[in-house]
Amino acid sequence: MNKRGKKLLGSLSIIIIILVVASMFFVMAQTNSNDSTLTTQEKETIKEKLDKITSKELSNATQGYIEEFVEKRGIDAEDINNVSEVDFSDLPKEIEIENVNDANLVIYEVGYNETNSETKQVFVVTYSTEKLETTADLIAHPDKRQFLHFGLIDETSSNFLNTATGVPGSLKSGYIMMRQGSITGISTNLDVTNSNSGIIDVIIYKNGEAISFGNTLESAKDIQKDYDVQSKGVVTFEPGDTISAQAISSNSGTTFKNVITIVEITTVD
Repeated sequence: MNKRGKKLLGSLSIIIIILVVASMFFVMAQTNSNDSTLTTQEKETIKEKLDKITSKELSNATQGYIEEFVEKRGIDAEDINNVSEVDFSDLPKEIEIENVNDANLVIYEVGYNETNSETKQVFVVTYSTEKLETTADLIAHPDKRQFLHFGLIDETSSNFLNTATGVPGSLKSGYIMMRQGSITGISTNLDVTNSNSGIIDVIIYKNGEAISFGNTLESAKDIQKDYDVQSKGVVTFEPGDTISAQAISSNSGTTFKNVITIVEITTVD
């Protein structure tokens, strides 16, 4: 690392990595940001709540993050119900950390209530740049995303899509899931060879039953495409479940070919 890079790292006393379990992504941010739009009274209310549920030292260390979190999520201070240190030797399954000695960091769990009374958590990992040569030494793994590839070359008006191995799919034949997870996205590209009104649906099946998530494409004669994403937890699967896909036209006179479909799955272990 050059001198300029070391000087920049040395000027940062604490960097916060936020692992948001509710939506399963992580970003990097510096605490005590001056960009907050919270009023002085709102900040004082948050500080008073934090002082009641945790130590003063912890309250000061996480104050900037909590302010930003409350502001962006629209959560009232009274909905924050817990701030506690996580046992480094017994990390939650949502957090996997490599290449860091436990003396270099502390992990805090922030619990809060959603408007529907559901309790959710945010994990805040703090570490000092004085003890780490570079932020690249910290590796945090969020949810794992994988892709199931389906396709079909032949012209048709309705057919199950082949897997990436070229084996035709069916209600009983498809990709077998090895872990718990969710179907979180689908994209499709196909070539409409004969247009006779209607639409073309790409349907995902789990264990032979259609799920309420897929692509809908126009039947105009041309290359058509569609993509959709959804949150994890909406359509879930278990190890051993079979995932397959079918493309079908609402009008038998509409035909298509060269179907390329990708189904995104998200697992947490």
